[in-house]
Amino acid sequence: MKNFSIFVLFLFSIHSFAQQNKVIIISNKYEFQKEKNTYNINTMLKAILVSNNYQVFFEDEVLPVEIAQNRCKALTGVLLDNSNMFLTKMKFQIKDCQNNLLFETAEVKTREKDIQNAYIETIGLLSPELKKYKPVVTNEKEVVLETKSTKVESVISTEKPLVSEFKTFLNCSFEKSFDDSRDFEIGGTEQNVLLFLQSTKTPNVFIAYKEGANGIFTKTDKKGIFEYYIDGKYMVEEYLF
Repeated sequence: MKNFSIFVLFLFSIHSFAQQNKVIIISNKYEFQKEKNTYNINTMLKAILVSNNYQVFFEDEVLPVEIAQNRCKALTGVLLDNSNMFLTKMKFQIKDCQNNLLFETAEVKTREKDIQNAYIETIGLLSPELKKYKPVVTNEKEVVLETKSTKVESVISTEKPLVSEFKTFLNCSFEKSFDDSRDFEIGGTEQNVLLFLQSTKTPNVFIAYKEGANGIFTKTDKKGIFEYYIDGKYMVEEYLF
């Protein structure tokens, strides 16, 4: 009975850990994709999850020992594409290690005709939806033990991803774009455009892109932060106004 009690607590620890710490594993290639990271969908999704305080891993990357030994210590993220010829429509599911559905976002959509921009916009629209997921914390008092047993604890790092490169741009400007294909621009000191921005439904959060990079731009009164991934590396740029 003692061994059974320990086993029950161990299962509880796994279930509680994954949901409280929001460690999540996503795919580099979902069912609707023909190749890995088409249109930068997967790296954009990772950036959105990171900005929502998830610790994110791709399923084909080297996982921490604690997760590799027991996948129940992490959640699984599934991206669904329900697009048609008129609309790009997506939603995101969070599942546990037994494939039980824990959370599903509302379907987000756009009429943007450019396929790259459409995916960028819909992925960005998932961010406020993800904030609606509230991890369920099970009360340990609900676990009834007939004999005393040692509590099994799980330990894993909850640090945010390591920033591979950080850049700061001084004396930047935030301006309305004259180009109908985008909403705003970040200007540099040499009257050049450093970053192109497209609005989302979340105030002060923009889909941002420049040559070779797509990501999320978050603006405050005096600065903005551009977060993106290149070859799996987490990049951050700070723009001071």
